[in-house]
Amino acid sequence: MESNVINLQEKIQKLIDQYTADRKKLEQLEIENNNLREENRQLMEQIENINKFHTGSESRIKELETQVKHLETQYKELQDSLAGLEDIASNTINQIDQLIPDLDTKKK
Repeated sequence: MESNVINLQEKIQKLIDQYTADRKKLEQLEIENNNLREENRQLMEQIENINKFHTGSESRIKELETQVKHLETQYKELQDSLAGLEDIASNTINQIDQLIPDLDTKKK
């Protein structure tokens, strides 16, 4: 009978030890779970910020592309105007050159 009581006490002590170990393990897992939740929250926040930045970047790129097209159009217009001015200047210089020999000839 005494050995049954000792066996029963040993079994109870093993159950208590197992319960204590399981309880500690549960506390550790809860801490780890909380840490993972916080890390997950931070990662989701980073993803959200990246998505916002990406969306903002896309619209900024479109704005810049539109601005580049506008500047290219203005550049072409200025090039055309410059070509026209060069023609006018060239014609004017030719006319002046034609007048100068006439003046030199008249002086002689």
